[in-house]
Amino acid sequence: MKIKIDNFDNKPILYSATFLVILIWSITFISTKTLLKYFAPFEIIFFRYVIAYLVFWIIDPHPIMPKNFRDELRFIACGLFGVSINFMLENTALMYSTAANVSLIVSAAPMLTGIVAHFLIKEKLTPKFLIGCLLATSGVFLIVFNGRFILKLNPLGDLLAIFAALSFSIFSVTLKGIDSSYKATHITRKSFFYALLSLFPFLFTPLFKWKPSVFLIPEVYGHLLFLGLFASALCFLLWNQVIRKLGPVKANNFIYFSPILTMIFAAIILDEKITIYAIGGGFLILMGVYITQHQKLFN
Repeated sequence: MKIKIDNFDNKPILYSATFLVILIWSITFISTKTLLKYFAPFEIIFFRYVIAYLVFWIIDPHPIMPKNFRDELRFIACGLFGVSINFMLENTALMYSTAANVSLIVSAAPMLTGIVAHFLIKEKLTPKFLIGCLLATSGVFLIVFNGRFILKLNPLGDLLAIFAALSFSIFSVTLKGIDSSYKATHITRKSFFYALLSLFPFLFTPLFKWKPSVFLIPEVYGHLLFLGLFASALCFLLWNQVIRKLGPVKANNFIYFSPILTMIFAAIILDEKITIYAIGGGFLILMGVYITQHQKLFN
């Protein structure tokens, strides 16, 4: 079976794929929240990426040989920083800090990506990029706190959240550096393989409690399949192509849309109220992303 993703030079398709990824990632909280009734955070991470890896192995079971050792190191880095380290840090941060704090800090990933890209691949940090990031981050702040400014500092949890955002930034920049001749499916499969390999030792710790009976519950396998097939397999496959075409800095700026989408779905599904603060925050995010995507705006 072959999957071809070769229309990403078409801008409408490229931006539609980017928005689809952010849309799916924005609603994963519903599945994760449901599965936390049955699994520990580590177990959810492990099972969703087992499903995702199997998808790519079925699509193309042939061995993937790197062209050189440096490329193999990049695959390892993508698996560690994009999956295992990123999600372990983020989920652990939620155990020590508030969801509002973690959401706000993780939303700094686009700005951190710009800094990481500046030092690792010499991408220029322009004043317009910084202005756009500042506007978008301010918008995220308004949405997260929604008019209730209750910022409780939790040093350990907040520090872990910062490292989670930094981890995803390193992943994005590393992904851009992988030779474009590799298939997107190969890059994703290799990354997931190393992510699972790094998680394997934890299977023999108290973090992992094997409960086969829960897999027979429709609610469990339904949400696991969504996370594995769509939030992991499909989204990372598309994201690999988005990074290649837009670059890590521009691509990660779309992450700012995540709080807006989460807010909308929370209103629809959880009946949460959308306030004037949230609307204002959404406007600031739109302005910030527009500025970062249109660098010639003030030229």
